[in-house]
Amino acid sequence: MTDYYHMNNAMGAYFRTLPKSVQESILQSGVVFRTETDMRRAVDHFRGTAH
Repeated sequence: MTDYYHMNNAMGAYFRTLPKSVQESILQSGVVFRTETDMRRAVDHFRGTAH
């Protein structure tokens, strides 16, 4: 499992700003994000705000 909590980059910083419920959804999904943009798209989906 990817440890987004301890990443020292923009994606880790963004992950730590997310509500705990969204963080858990990401972790439980098992998806490994390669970019912050990909993570933001998934967060939009989890929140129901995808375009």
